[in-house]
Amino acid sequence: MNRKLSLLLLLAFLLGACTVYKEYPIEIYQPGIIPVPPNADNVAIVYRNFKYKNDTLQHYYQDDFRLKKARKDPENLDSILVNICIQELAKNLKDKNTFNEIHIFPELFKTHYGDKLPTLNQDVVNKITETTHSDLLISLETYSYFYSEYSSTAELPTRSNEVITAAVWAVYNPVSSKLIEHKTMIDTIFWNGYDEGGNSVRNAKLPPRLTALKIASQMAGENYAKRFFASWQNANRMYSVPPLPDFAAADEYVQKREWDNAILLWMRYADDSNGKMAINARYNLAFAYEMKDDLETAQKWLIAAQQIAQDYKSKEDLKMILQYRRVLQKRLQDITRLEQSE
Repeated sequence: MNRKLSLLLLLAFLLGACTVYKEYPIEIYQPGIIPVPPNADNVAIVYRNFKYKNDTLQHYYQDDFRLKKARKDPENLDSILVNICIQELAKNLKDKNTFNEIHIFPELFKTHYGDKLPTLNQDVVNKITETTHSDLLISLETYSYFYSEYSSTAELPTRSNEVITAAVWAVYNPVSSKLIEHKTMIDTIFWNGYDEGGNSVRNAKLPPRLTALKIASQMAGENYAKRFFASWQNANRMYSVPPLPDFAAADEYVQKREWDNAILLWMRYADDSNGKMAINARYNLAFAYEMKDDLETAQKWLIAAQQIAQDYKSKEDLKMILQYRRVLQKRLQDITRLEQSE
């Protein structure tokens, strides 16, 4: 058996024996989730005022798992909370300069009930946007909330309370007559007698029910606003460390963010003559070039890794490579969207 073949067999054995796959945490600047048209300068925000027939607990709350009726609620509680929610949405959109003008109409629709929530009639969408000279319509389709409070227990020796909000939002494009998004957002906000460090606070004051509902409604508007503008998001990338000294050394360079040094070591194994080890090397090279913000070169190395993985019919490697290719393709699309929005 010649020396080259022996080396290939040894590499194949080592690769299959104990290759370690590691995650590398990164932050990625991503555009807003909602694809706002580039020419949408003005927006109208409305409250659809739809209520499901079984949504009847606005004036009730839970006290240690017992349902009770609230006796001092204002009659227009729903209107108060919706206004807070929409105002907070508008404030966050304005702070981020998402739109030039924002028109708010929280009481445009009368309360109406049903078993199913239909999309807003296109003629209604057109009438609202034409009247307000808006390029987009954001609708809080329906909004519900529920407050609970609990006494101290052996597991949680402080009083606590919470509010759960459920909002259905829709974004309508009058120009294309399309529904851009229809999204259900469920948020929970919780209070107890502990500070952020987990220390018990003596005589801690929890917000009373109406105050808690207002805070939760504000948070509901803020959380939906985040879907419109760009933000930093946490993500993970994968790379492999086969049981070879060069890959171990490259791993150390990864931890130091010394990408060029890691690339030099992985390049030694990227040739076809290295067999399946080349799959790992090429995949790792794609990872390194992404970290260097060279996404085109990263894609080229992934294609090269895919080619050799197909030759060896390595299904698991192909699955990982194709998934990474989709991730990079989305990043390229996101970068294009960010550049267009500037």
